[in-house]
Amino acid sequence: MELQSIINWKNVTRYKYFIALLATFNFLLTPIHMALSGFSPAYVVVINYTLVILSSALLASKKLAKLTTYILGILTLAAIWLELSNENSQLILICRLVFSFLLFACFCVILIRQLLKVKEISLQFILGPLLGFLYLGILGGILFETINFFDSNSFELIKGFSGFSFYYFSFISITTVGYGDITPLTAPSQSLTLVMNIIGQFYLAIVIAVFVGKYINTKSK
Repeated sequence: MELQSIINWKNVTRYKYFIALLATFNFLLTPIHMALSGFSPAYVVVINYTLVILSSALLASKKLAKLTTYILGILTLAAIWLELSNENSQLILICRLVFSFLLFACFCVILIRQLLKVKEISLQFILGPLLGFLYLGILGGILFETINFFDSNSFELIKGFSGFSFYYFSFISITTVGYGDITPLTAPSQSLTLVMNIIGQFYLAIVIAVFVGKYINTKSK
């Protein structure tokens, strides 16, 4: 039984990038889940966000990285779930924003370090950059929500606005689509939008360059 559990755990860690990518992509479908399930929007967001955190924690392989992600993950999850019953608590909201940012920044660092060690093109190398791009969008959403927290006039928001709208706007920014349905109005929000635009383009350019370089190295061997 113990041997079987070890083998099963190895299978989980082997597909950790796919599991994390699937959970993170599932988070982007939160509005669809709200419409189909009929559950409270807050519960759907919290559950999907929790799945992202738990699956992404699998990425850490070293003890220090695991300990860091577990501590930040527990603190973030505690803040998220406490926010459900304390919606008007600014302290809990601030804690959730701070812990969330630190946690996903940690995920990004772990991901970059592991991808730098990959010598050849593999499933890990293909899924890793995709996952990193999703983490970048989530980090942007956290920052946009933080700016709006300190100044509620930072954005001209769409009808039916929810907290998920900040993540939507973040991905719109890093892909430079710019539908115009959400507009940054203040200098800080406009500056962050520009930064996300630039980072998104540089990220894609660097990932493509590294991918092509590793592909050429693999073919030349």
